[in-house]
Amino acid sequence: MGVANLHSPGVLAAFFIKRQVPEWLPSDIRQQLPASHRHIWVRPQQTFTHLCSTDKRVVWSATCRECLCQLNATIEAEGAGAENACIDSIGHHFHSTLNTVSETSNDQNTGPEAHCQGRVRCCKCTLAIGLSLLPPIIEPTMVNALSTARMRLHSHHPTQGIRELLNTVSTLFKLVKNACTGDTRPVKVSSEVPRRRLKFDPPCNHILEILGFELVNESEFCPPDIVRVAGEALNESHPDRNTRMAQTSTSLMFRRLERARQELCIWTGQIQRQLPKDERQAAYVSNFVNEQLETKLGVAKYESQSGPGLLLSSGKDEHSALEDAYNVLGVFPDMGDSVVAWAYRRLTEEDQSEDPVFGSQARKRFDSLVTISAARTSKELDALVANERERGLVATGAIKAASTALFGEPQTNADFIESDAMRDVFLARLEEIAAPKAKLELAEHLAVLAEAKQDQALMKYAANVLSSLQASAELEMDETKGVAAWKGKVDTWDQLPIGLKNIGNTCYLNSILQCLFSILPIRKAVMCYGDGKMWNEGARLGRRDGGRLLTKDEIASALRFVELLKKLFESLITQRVEGWATKNVRKSSGGHPLATSTAAAPLAVAPDKELADMLLLRIGAQGNSGSSTTGGSTSAQQQDVDECIAQCVSLLVHALPPISLMDSADQGADLSGPSDTWIYKMLAGKLEITTERTGDSQSSEKPSDETFVNLNLNIPNETTDINDCIDSFFAPSIVSGDMNNSADKNSDDMDTDTPQSQQLVRRSRIKSAPPVLCIQVQRVQFDMSTLRAFKINSHLRLREQVSLTPYVHFDGAAAAHSQKHALQQRLATINQHLGLLQVPVQTAANTDNAEVSVVSALERVQSFMSGISRWADIDGAKTLLSDLPQSASAITQNAQQVSKQLAEMAATLKEARLKWEKELQEVKEQLEDIYSNVPQDDMAYTLHAAFIHSGQTPEFGHYWVYIRDYDREKNLVRWLKFNDSHVSVVDASEIFRDAPKPGEESANPYYLVFVRTSDLDTTADLGV
Repeated sequence: MGVANLHSPGVLAAFFIKRQVPEWLPSDIRQQLPASHRHIWVRPQQTFTHLCSTDKRVVWSATCRECLCQLNATIEAEGAGAENACIDSIGHHFHSTLNTVSETSNDQNTGPEAHCQGRVRCCKCTLAIGLSLLPPIIEPTMVNALSTARMRLHSHHPTQGIRELLNTVSTLFKLVKNACTGDTRPVKVSSEVPRRRLKFDPPCNHILEILGFELVNESEFCPPDIVRVAGEALNESHPDRNTRMAQTSTSLMFRRLERARQELCIWTGQIQRQLPKDERQAAYVSNFVNEQLETKLGVAKYESQSGPGLLLSSGKDEHSALEDAYNVLGVFPDMGDSVVAWAYRRLTEEDQSEDPVFGSQARKRFDSLVTISAARTSKELDALVANERERGLVATGAIKAASTALFGEPQTNADFIESDAMRDVFLARLEEIAAPKAKLELAEHLAVLAEAKQDQALMKYAANVLSSLQASAELEMDETKGVAAWKGKVDTWDQLPIGLKNIGNTCYLNSILQCLFSILPIRKAVMCYGDGKMWNEGARLGRRDGGRLLTKDEIASALRFVELLKKLFESLITQRVEGWATKNVRKSSGGHPLATSTAAAPLAVAPDKELADMLLLRIGAQGNSGSSTTGGSTSAQQQDVDECIAQCVSLLVHALPPISLMDSADQGADLSGPSDTWIYKMLAGKLEITTERTGDSQSSEKPSDETFVNLNLNIPNETTDINDCIDSFFAPSIVSGDMNNSADKNSDDMDTDTPQSQQLVRRSRIKSAPPVLCIQVQRVQFDMSTLRAFKINSHLRLREQVSLTPYVHFDGAAAAHSQKHALQQRLATINQHLGLLQVPVQTAANTDNAEVSVVSALERVQSFMSGISRWADIDGAKTLLSDLPQSASAITQNAQQVSKQLAEMAATLKEARLKWEKELQEVKEQLEDIYSNVPQDDMAYTLHAAFIHSGQTPEFGHYWVYIRDYDREKNLVRWLKFNDSHVSVVDASEIFRDAPKPGEESANPYYLVFVRTSDLDTTADLGV
């Protein structure tokens, strides 16, 4: 094959390496892979001795980690600049020829093995490159067959199936490795260890045969004969070593074994990536080497951009058109506007067709430029498009739209009709139209066709018509738009949001749906479903959940969830708008098209049963929810709010389009996992965790990062504050007594007597905080004695604002807690003193030992003794007391003395009580000042929603949610209670209580949603 043909369209070097080379596949291998396959080049960390690699011109070699194809790059002619750099500052402009049919050649680099050849040449300098793509020895069909067989053995436990697959592939690797070192021992089929690890089933036997192992007498697999020759060649003491080495170097079988060993190593590494980190072996880790190829070929760093036009959220058709446009210009989606403009001009200069201005290639280039410019809204590209329009170029899309508007059929060329006939059709169509705006649009279409035809007379006529119509055009709002026309006029403060009907144990689902609606980015994204941009409506594969690719059915289910969620949100908006229109617009004489009934707007709408089925655990009979149900109800097992929220988030993430790894600079990252999505960036934060031995800072482990979507706060059995729970979460905790073996110990085996000097302390801090902070209150605990779950119903004091600022440092929790702890200790002491002034008293009317104030009791007894002294002075009392040993005067004197002592004691205790009560109030005010003093920085959060669970047990009860509502225009804040169908305004004190409401002690906060205070305006909204 000769040097690459310069008549083929050129592309920027980065685009060639990141897009065209990853898509290059042998035709027979292409049939075995999905259409979305793209090479990801890696190189194992292990050293592989390729005895055939004697060509010093080979500058780069790597293997695809997915299909195991091997790519070699050879410099045939050096570039003009240092390190093969191009003389042009933008970089190389490559013209390539990539063959997809495998051929054999005498190339000393590839030897007699079949491979696909490629040639690349830069049109700006002297750089020329030869490429060879070797098909894998272990083809994708073999990989899939073995993987399917192992996973089928453990269909109930996929992780175990992965371990079985890892055992088989790693054993194959070791067999090939031994064979390459001259090991001629056969593998016996009957041996226990090989049979357990290899199974010797058809998929495994087929791979062994491909590797050259021969099955003898159905009892053992023997390595190929060349292994013996190789073993002798590698033995320096062998007399014919040079001869043996030459035989080995030219042996196709030995070369295949070496390549197979490398493929098995990469395959093993891919499998173990799906297992926990502690089960992975470093020997099978591969490194990403795509950037090394760019360096070797002198690829320049290009100007990049972020924002619209990057193919990340387009719908199927729009995405395809935009991607095709980038491919035509040979540029990458994240390349800057100046690079795109340079590529367009360069292709125009190189156009050697018969008509480089108005020919098919020129039209195709210009269409691509228009598509990219429209997607990016770029001033530089818009200016280039305008410049090309002045040259007479008209985009095909504009011609199609104009011909459809005038003639009812799309045309790609304006010469399909004569100019006079075109003018007559335009005049006839203009008479049929009444709306000024529609007339103006029709005249603009005529101007487009006139420019495409380059007919000066028709262009002048179209310009005159446009000028006349623009002078008289009036753009009016179409009142038939219904809800859309009135949404901006609704007074949402006057018209409360709409409730959701309980369709059977769905109180927690209704609370979650109302909360999702109030998160503005989620509501806006859901309402965009159907525009083909935000969601993966084309159901393209590539999105991952952990290490697993989502299936078509999973993606379809997630898209259906978004579709149903949009339908529900539309109902909530429409019912609210119609309710306002009914109350306010119908009063006018003309009425309003939405106010068709005098009946009040519905109080609630019912969630779609299919939507509920996606989120709830179904059971056969009606549960014991504390909520009423309506017709068409559905039965559901009671779930926690966090479980349902996790399912919602998972479905939303699954419905997002995947991101191509090759479209990212970080090709090692799993960009199509949940962490890349805007949903996780909004909800997920990151903790930094460190562990060290007590008293020995040198023994600390390397800090690790931990992503969280919820902060799981433990709650004590007594009343506590939300800030104290956050303090406890970030407080240091003892995790183990042995740094090396702690991971292997069960909690039952822990040595509780471990010396403090050997204890391991776990510390955490906030590394990054999300815009929306979700907190799960851990009320559900497990009683080991009864083996049953129970709920902690202690009161949690909520705050309107909290701050995470103290917790950006490892000792932040201790620093934040120290002052509060001292005050809380003093508060506890005071409460203890005041508690001692209460004594249990049992009376005939009250047998429950009700507590009575000691001061009140002393005052009553003192009053009684004072009455005794006065009674003893009465003449009749003296007569009654005359027979007693003590005289009446003595009794009076004793009673007066006791009364005086009791009065002094009561006065002393009363003074102490007043002092303690005053100090109690002062300490409470100091604590309140600490809790309320929230720094207004980017770590300040405002409570947006509080989910309440009412019930003694976690299995049963009722949920509702309080959501903060804010009117920006009126600068008013209120709290709304969403209790299924009923939506009401409540006082803030109902949420921010110091103590539980009497009779509702089991109704307490279960799940909290905070929004970063600085993001409230763009994140939290209950409007329409």
